[in-house]
Amino acid sequence: MDQDHGPQTSHRTAMTTELEILRRWEAEQQYYDAWGKFIVHAVIDGLSTQVEAPDLFLRLPVKRRLKESKSLIQKALYRGKGYASPYDDIEDKVGIRFVVLTSDEIPIVEKAITEFGDRYWFWEKARDFAEERARKPWEFGYQSVHYVVRAKAGVVFEGVPMPLDIPCEIQVRTLLQHAFSEVTHDTIYKPSVKSTPDMMRAAAKAMALIEATDDYFRQVGNLIDASVKSVKALIDALSVYYRDKIGVDATVTTLDGELIDAYLPLAGERSIEDILLWLNTKDFITERIKGRLEDQTLFALPSILLLYFVVGNFPSIATSPGILTDEELGPIYSDLGLALPQ
Repeated sequence: MDQDHGPQTSHRTAMTTELEILRRWEAEQQYYDAWGKFIVHAVIDGLSTQVEAPDLFLRLPVKRRLKESKSLIQKALYRGKGYASPYDDIEDKVGIRFVVLTSDEIPIVEKAITEFGDRYWFWEKARDFAEERARKPWEFGYQSVHYVVRAKAGVVFEGVPMPLDIPCEIQVRTLLQHAFSEVTHDTIYKPSVKSTPDMMRAAAKAMALIEATDDYFRQVGNLIDASVKSVKALIDALSVYYRDKIGVDATVTTLDGELIDAYLPLAGERSIEDILLWLNTKDFITERIKGRLEDQTLFALPSILLLYFVVGNFPSIATSPGILTDEELGPIYSDLGLALPQ
């Protein structure tokens, strides 16, 4: 495919009729669609260098959105935008939205756009709710971060060369901001529906509540992170030990957290280092785990190593949490040459 056949955004010409715009849009949609698809992949790749699971970090599925022909015509010719070149000056012919949970996660997506994506596109921040809030702290207005990115030379995706300078609008917002935008999208910020003082007042109150709720969400998140920090550190350490000794990756699930919460207090003041040092004196444990991996899910968890430590050092109380049955704990006691307490 010849790159010269793509949108000529670097040689802008005036587009003044609906027919001209529609014909050009029909010819160029394939490039905008490919460009949007590429950006989604590239930003998610950038997120994967910062967060463990981008699909979970992003709260809504990410989809590229091509502007409908009718909407394109209206914006180009009938909404008083005053474009010098009505077709070329529209920067959101393809748009993408990334939705996160809280406002402190927005910069993570921004980093994927501005740093990781810098090799593929030129970027410009078109709108930033935080900057607008800083300028007018007494107002509660539209909330979102907007970027416009334009392709650099040489970008090819799935065999399609991206035309130089082809634009795409990227929005980054929280789940609460997105919910508010969905409610007001066709009213307060659109000329087709006249906003009333009551409508604007209610919107301002809603946006104030969004900011307050976001603050509370972040506070709760920070408290949760602090409370699980030690558990996560132990799971990470046991996972590394498991991989090194067993030769496969451990399967981390929510059950690990439950088992650690229940059994770690039985270990008293023992540190992670104490647990690992003890395990190093019991090489046979790894062989026992390998032998049970296929038949018993419990032995695929990194927390199985903590269970061996607790049973080996505190056999008389290791059954007390009650999370695991005697049948489930029995093989661990047996491997250590111990009998289940009566």
